Amino acid sequence: MLGNMDIEEMLKLLTPVIVLQFVLMIFCLVKLKNDKVKYLPKWTWALIIIIFNFVGPIVYLLLGRERD
Repeated sequence: MLGNMDIEEMLKLLTPVIVLQFVLMIFCLVKLKNDKVKYLPKWTWALIIIIFNFVGPIVYLLLGRERD
C-alpha cells in the first residue's frame, strides 16, 4: 500500500499528523512557561517536549505539571 505512493501523496497523508504534533508542542511550551513544574527543571521539560515528538508533550501534561 505505502510502496506505491509517491512523495506528494505521502506528504498529503502526513500533513495533519505533522500539524497536530507542532500544535501540541507549542501548546505544551506555552503551558510550561506559565505552569509550576515538578520532578525536573523547566529547561529539561522543554527539551523533552521538543525532542520526543508526541510522547514528550503527553508525558509533560500527565506528569510534569504541578496541580493546585
